[in-house]
Amino acid sequence: MEDTADVKESLIQPNGHIHPILASLILTGRATPYLHNGIIYEGTEDTMSRPKTGVLRRAEVGHLVCQRSETKFPVAVGSRLKTPTLPIWVVRSDDSYGVLFNPNRELLRDYHAENRFDLYYYSSSNNHNKSTIVTIDTRNASTNDDYNTPVLENIIHTK
Repeated sequence: MEDTADVKESLIQPNGHIHPILASLILTGRATPYLHNGIIYEGTEDTMSRPKTGVLRRAEVGHLVCQRSETKFPVAVGSRLKTPTLPIWVVRSDDSYGVLFNPNRELLRDYHAENRFDLYYYSSSNNHNKSTIVTIDTRNASTNDDYNTPVLENIIHTK
């Protein structure tokens, strides 16, 4: 699980939420707190450089993260999770998880199919038990204001 000395929590938290490290284990087969591509070395000239191993290969199922909470560090998700081989993404907004997908397996392989398509969203939230269908039209420019747009739209914009 990498060097997680700063993580003192269990993988399943007392409130029932799963820790992001467990989500990365489920999605990539490797438990790591880092979602960036490859290995990044962090350190100064005075200290030894420490590797932070992220996602080493393109995932079949993607992961998108949107955090509105000011108290948490920003999460850098690499392209290997943003562009999976299947059009399925596990999405996390603060501590809530959901699934965003399109049943057309060829969606990410055809440039023209990415112009206009539907995404289906299911949330782990107790008050959200129905699917949400979102039509994406990439031909239209849109603005993104993190605090005034819906959470689902912010999640999609992270892609």
